[in-house]
Amino acid sequence: MSAIGGSALVGGVVFARELWHYWKPRRVGVYGPPMVGKTTLDRYMTTPGEMEAIPEDERTKHFKVPGLNRFLLPSPTRKRVSYKGDTRVVYSSDVGGDERFWNLWVDDMVNRQVESIVFLFDHRSKDGGDAAIQAIGGFKYLVDAILHRQYRYRNLKSWMKGKKYAPKVIMLVANKADQWWDDQANILWQQQRLGEHAMYDPFRADLVRLQKAGIPTKRGMMATRIGWNVESTMLDLLTG
Repeated sequence: MSAIGGSALVGGVVFARELWHYWKPRRVGVYGPPMVGKTTLDRYMTTPGEMEAIPEDERTKHFKVPGLNRFLLPSPTRKRVSYKGDTRVVYSSDVGGDERFWNLWVDDMVNRQVESIVFLFDHRSKDGGDAAIQAIGGFKYLVDAILHRQYRYRNLKSWMKGKKYAPKVIMLVANKADQWWDDQANILWQQQRLGEHAMYDPFRADLVRLQKAGIPTKRGMMATRIGWNVESTMLDLLTG
């Protein structure tokens, strides 16, 4: 009887944990430079399926608060991400990637007390030019804000919470993997060492700074346009 009772207890605990994960909302921030796939990821998490190329005139933009020199924060939306029977409820916002919107990353992060951050980039970060500057500079900007608490608070509540705020985990995600995946990536992936790929080299100094500050980091990849590795990456972000 004791063995049966123990099995039932374990089963009950497992069921309760899965039910908790199924219903508990996770506050996720998705940030990154322009045209790396943030809006595509937002739409894919909302409704998985065949994704279109987002036209130039539908790129994410924000409007200023009337009478104030700051942009309106976008409202978060609810998604349910599932992979191999594991489910998480995600609340995230679609925030623009242009440099003039970088401060909105921080505003969104602190205002919502974001638990987990996805910083999205693509293969252009290692090719030089403006796209690389936007990606590397944007990540450095975000890391500086977190480490030095360079937060501009929108209200008293966010000020009180922001004084001790830090995300629980930051995941650096290389998007558009269908365009940069190579033999090195394939070998490292099989060995569970994808983080050693050259795609992540431009960001290593800031990853080290986060580690020294006690903020866990992860590295991942996906191809949002074709839905490759999206769900498993998001589950990895929210596990542990």
